[in-house]
Amino acid sequence: METDDLSKIPMFFIFGRPRSGTTLLTTLFNAHPNVRIAPEFPVMLFLYQHFRNVKIWDEATIRSFVDHVFEYSKFSLRRVENLKLDKEFIVGELLKYKEVGSIQLFLKSINYFAYSVYDKEETLWIGDKNPIYSIYINRIRNIFPDSKFICIIRDYRDNYVSIKKLAEKEIAVEAPVLTLQVARWRYFVRLFLDCKRRFPDKYYILRYEDLVTEQEKTFRSLSEFIGLPYDPSVFDFYKKKDEVSKIYGNTIWDKFHENLLHPVNTGRMNTWQDKLTSQEEKMADQIAGKYADRLGYHRKYKGFSLWLFLKSSPMLLYNNILLALMILGTYLPAKASQWWFFKATILLKTYLKIVGKKPGGVPPPQAG
Repeated sequence: METDDLSKIPMFFIFGRPRSGTTLLTTLFNAHPNVRIAPEFPVMLFLYQHFRNVKIWDEATIRSFVDHVFEYSKFSLRRVENLKLDKEFIVGELLKYKEVGSIQLFLKSINYFAYSVYDKEETLWIGDKNPIYSIYINRIRNIFPDSKFICIIRDYRDNYVSIKKLAEKEIAVEAPVLTLQVARWRYFVRLFLDCKRRFPDKYYILRYEDLVTEQEKTFRSLSEFIGLPYDPSVFDFYKKKDEVSKIYGNTIWDKFHENLLHPVNTGRMNTWQDKLTSQEEKMADQIAGKYADRLGYHRKYKGFSLWLFLKSSPMLLYNNILLALMILGTYLPAKASQWWFFKATILLKTYLKIVGKKPGGVPPPQAG
């Protein structure tokens, strides 16, 4: 296998809430012959904390780096084996960069060497999609200052309904609590808009609804944004569904992303209209507030209710505290940072127990 020069390939990141279309967007880019992007495996910040001060990348250090990738073996269903990495091959390839290596180069190598069912030509961009990284969007930009960032946003009501649906199937994504999910939606929309305001050339804000209703126009615009040749064949990604199912089994695709085995469609739009009660709509509209309007999502209820504000306040406060602590946690030593990542939801579990609700197998937070 002839490999590209990793030192010359730029990176882009896909940010967004879980169940917002991040995987659809990733699949489209993965189907592009000039892009390499791996399945979710959120180890970048742990590895960065461990190896960020390395100045000399000798064989021992490179082997240690690759060993650490395989040590982080499981994040819920996001397993290292899904990347289909060949440890010895990667070590051999990375040894070529002993003299010019950097933590950034070795981090992006994980995505480059991950297996793809799609045919590849010259690699022009390496992509990364891990929704949890949305929390650390400013940190990621500081680590990769020359990267591009695509932020995808979905209707806050559909986003909540999708998360709740998975919870009902006993597939843990996040706690199916309306106030929490809409509070997180608002938090990340505000964060994305602020990044776009400060770095307009680096950030692209995309609505999921535009991606599925204006497919060619939207993906062409995304391609132009990162400087990638537009290739309409990406929309044929679903034709690889048999190979995808064989490679990954039902651990990811059949449980989480069954819709991605079909052509892009609008079937997941406006699902909330038949799922939310009037009271839930009012609560969601009030929490989303002006950010719903700015993104073009129509709110039925634009008034202010003191009762709804008081009722939602505990989850809003919890959300802000948790995300602040998680950001702080990434500056801890690698092992301490990893420990906090897996223990962070103890606050939510405690709250749900107090109010008499089932945690529903709450996993580590997934970007919101």
